[in-house]
Amino acid sequence: MAVTTPTARPRRRTQAERSAATREALLDATLECLVEEGYARTTTTRVAERAGVSRGAHLHHFRTRNALVAAAIEHLAKRRAEELKVALDALPEGRERVAEGLDLVWSNYASPLFQAALDLWAHARTDPELREHLVAVERLLDRQTLELARRLFPEQAERPDFEHLVEMAVATVRGLALLDTLHPSGKRNRRQWPYCRARLIELFEGPVEQDT
Repeated sequence: MAVTTPTARPRRRTQAERSAATREALLDATLECLVEEGYARTTTTRVAERAGVSRGAHLHHFRTRNALVAAAIEHLAKRRAEELKVALDALPEGRERVAEGLDLVWSNYASPLFQAALDLWAHARTDPELREHLVAVERLLDRQTLELARRLFPEQAERPDFEHLVEMAVATVRGLALLDTLHPSGKRNRRQWPYCRARLIELFEGPVEQDT
């Protein structure tokens, strides 16, 4: 006679785990709405429907739409930072690292998610509450960018003008990403990036410019 082993019951999630899962579902749904529909149509109702949660559960985590979208951008920034840390470990050492490191920075901005962020930034110009939320997120992004840049470009990180170089590189890729707003195919951005990258490499590898 065969002996059957009782099947173990799956562990029930704790309240804290369920709450964290609901919060992450809301943040992911918000990012999807921002990319596909834009900020104007990213309402709390639409987000709750996408996330498969009740409006009450939504309001338990985020009282306003602006708080929700700001948290979603911060959520994205932290997730992207972890992805970039993994990607930079695969970069080569030596001269090729600067070029491939710049490509990694550029690809992070040449994406629909950055276009969604641009939409938020545009609305924040005339929305003080949204602007206040996003300024805090922007500070986080600036700190993350500089931290990652020191790992991306370790040979240049000791230069006295390193932070200025990073700021210029980020400003350049953000400027090119603006082309994707009216040209979503990304062709103009991709066409102009090689020239801009070559000039940035010259700056990263060239002599330190003295302040006058």
